[in-house]
Amino acid sequence: MAEPERPQYYENTLTPLPINPATLIDSLRELRAAVYNGAEIIHANEPIPDKWSVGGMFKHFPGVALAFLRLDYQSSVLAREKAASLNFRQYALQRIPSGLPDIPLRPSRLSPGGSFSPLAAVTLHILSAVAETNWELDARPSLPQEDIICLHDAVNLALKNGPIVLHDDRKMGGDEMLYGRAGLLWALLNVRAHRFSEESEKALAPVFAMVPQLICSIIDAGRECSKCYIQEHGDKDAHPLMYAWMEGYYCFGTAHGITGILPILLSCRSEELAGYMPEIGETITALCKFSVANNGHLPMTLPPFPSKRPSELVQFCHGSPGILILLGTALQNEQLTRDYWHPTWDQAIYQATCRTWEEGILSKGGSLCHGISGNAWPWLMLHNAFEYHSTHIDEARREYFQRTLESIQPDGNLSRQLTPDFFLSRALAFMLHSFETRPYNSSPATSDKDYRTPDDPYSLFEGLAGNVCAWAETCAVIQARLRKVDLSEEGASVDGHGMFQRAMRCQLGFPLVGGNGAGGLL
Repeated sequence: MAEPERPQYYENTLTPLPINPATLIDSLRELRAAVYNGAEIIHANEPIPDKWSVGGMFKHFPGVALAFLRLDYQSSVLAREKAASLNFRQYALQRIPSGLPDIPLRPSRLSPGGSFSPLAAVTLHILSAVAETNWELDARPSLPQEDIICLHDAVNLALKNGPIVLHDDRKMGGDEMLYGRAGLLWALLNVRAHRFSEESEKALAPVFAMVPQLICSIIDAGRECSKCYIQEHGDKDAHPLMYAWMEGYYCFGTAHGITGILPILLSCRSEELAGYMPEIGETITALCKFSVANNGHLPMTLPPFPSKRPSELVQFCHGSPGILILLGTALQNEQLTRDYWHPTWDQAIYQATCRTWEEGILSKGGSLCHGISGNAWPWLMLHNAFEYHSTHIDEARREYFQRTLESIQPDGNLSRQLTPDFFLSRALAFMLHSFETRPYNSSPATSDKDYRTPDDPYSLFEGLAGNVCAWAETCAVIQARLRKVDLSEEGASVDGHGMFQRAMRCQLGFPLVGGNGAGGLL
């Protein structure tokens, strides 16, 4: 029997949560319980593989392994006994077979996120080696030579790619997070964040030496795609950097387009980006103007992609959450913000937040890619930007108006509305509501909304593993915020404070995209 037809999204009847210690403590308790309950549900229902298959991290068992590795690393903010936290690591390692899958590297499959690539296996082998040292900074594990050779071969292949590659029987963009070079770059940045044995470091050195070339190739592709768009359609709505999804269509979503590519680039070292910052900053402003012109929506592509939907998508892979992820990342970069902040950044944040709040309770459920927890996660990033980087954001605003001699800011009260609590209150409402989605909620009758069961119900981007990662990240955000409140009442600084810094380190960012820098766990 066919499932009943559902709307694209349900009317949002939620109320933003008040942000005070009592609410934060209650939310933290509920989220911690959900993390452990969800993890046990995943472990009980997601089969343990005996060998590698063709799947990547997006919706196959490697993503479940990554989720458990992240939970193991974050166990200090999940407040359970050591024995319980060790289960996360065990659950992960059980899902990381030895050796590599019998799949060749392909130019169109260079990210560990997508399928038909050995890079998911390589990345998980490296992360598991670090996990088995209990994440000790000075442990310096050794890595299998075949994994390092595979990384080296992947970068060499990536450097030969152009902006468009043959992807099965279609010509597709070669730089997106899900399948392309940005996904490979993100893997490299996270591997580079760790330290290994002297022999492994020596073998990895030529791979890391090519990172600047890979960055340059991705930037060059963005320039070339922008030129192609202007030649075909004129310069209206053009951006300095643009990236193809399918040949002829330039995409803005996070999985397939520029709002996933730029946050990864912004995780590179400042000296690696020095020559590209003007184009990145101007592209962010152009994207903000594009979003504002569409009332906070972020259309799927330019030119418009044919669709029969009544409204724009509002989800991670396509839509408004992408511009929020990008700006949540950009505002934490002091140099970029100081030099390229523009009033439309505030406008885009506010309008995209409104659209996500109004249209983000998706009938598809609670997933990261097209669900409620994925729509909430960008607000965690924006909370951090405005909670911990407000000084340089305010300075950037002042310097912009001094530099341009503009006396009146559009929507003059807007900056006062964009507070940490504005974002956290909405993130918590969405995260707690996502408990009602399947498969976490095994009794859908308890919800007043008919959420769909995902095709891959326990996976990282389409299922429960992603929800659990989102809830754990929220725990880390709340823990840091509560500790900051305590320290403020004591008249102490957060600088160098162990518990606060640990909670901040446990904020790993959106899987496969980041947002808080490359901390070493994708």
